[in-house]
Amino acid sequence: MVITSISLFVYGIGTVTSLAMTYIEGARRDRDWDFYRVTGIVLCFLWPVLVPVLILAAVFSSFGFQKRMNAISLGREKTLG
Repeated sequence: MVITSISLFVYGIGTVTSLAMTYIEGARRDRDWDFYRVTGIVLCFLWPVLVPVLILAAVFSSFGFQKRMNAISLGREKTLG
């Protein structure tokens, strides 16, 4: 339960920071609320979710890569020996 609370807190900090930066950037440029500005605001809610997903994908792919490399090296040893 504590880990969930800490994770949500960190997610909230990242989201609020991104929202503030995106809003301030748009306000400084005196831009209207066009498609790109709204998309930037929406993506502020989504990118913190993608970070752990990408980290897990990298970890799982590295394990898979090591298994493939071991299988390839075993195959080479059998043909050379």
